[in-house]
Amino acid sequence: MPKFILWTWERPEDLRFLDARKYGAAFLAQTLTLRHDIVLPNLRRQPLLVGTDVYLIAVTRIETDKKQRPNLSDMQKEEIITFIKQTATLSNVKAVQIDFDVLVSERAFYKNLVFNLKKNLPENTPLTITALASWCAFDNWFADFPIEEAVPMAFRMGVDDQRIRRFLRDGGDWREPLCRKSYGIATDELLKMEFKRDRKIFIFNSRAWREEDLQNLSEGVLRQ
Repeated sequence: MPKFILWTWERPEDLRFLDARKYGAAFLAQTLTLRHDIVLPNLRRQPLLVGTDVYLIAVTRIETDKKQRPNLSDMQKEEIITFIKQTATLSNVKAVQIDFDVLVSERAFYKNLVFNLKKNLPENTPLTITALASWCAFDNWFADFPIEEAVPMAFRMGVDDQRIRRFLRDGGDWREPLCRKSYGIATDELLKMEFKRDRKIFIFNSRAWREEDLQNLSEGVLRQ
């Protein structure tokens, strides 16, 4: 997997400028919304143009309906597994990633989902998740997940923002080992810290990626 991975969300994206030796892309393949006892899929509709040699990660975003809370049933779990397995078969996809900001009450369901998904993926397909920075720093409830890594999202951190920024700026490291393989940052919320050179960096952009975005980052994060 390359050193730098660009998160690529639901919008038209042209990444043909990427140097595959240095950059990969984690693209939003689908959003699954859990409501009552059903799973509502919203598959990617926007075009993604990228070189055939670029390392691709298919991301599944999972959300729960806030008004019609899901039952978190076995049937929903099996449907989610089926949908995620399908993303692993997309053209040139090398790995899959789950983006699910679970509540405490949803953790048992998520854990069961991840364990069963891992059993159902091809053996050579890496499984990763995104993780709230607060989980990685203070609450490693997912330590036994059968995944390759948990990418700590050190941006949009809400009430924990300043606490975690100080923690990282002062040399702190993630409590959970699964989080110690990468950083997740955003172009508009760059961290003031020393990044460990042996870790990958996932980068979120609130707009479509342009080649000049990488040039602007090259003075700091991308100089590693």
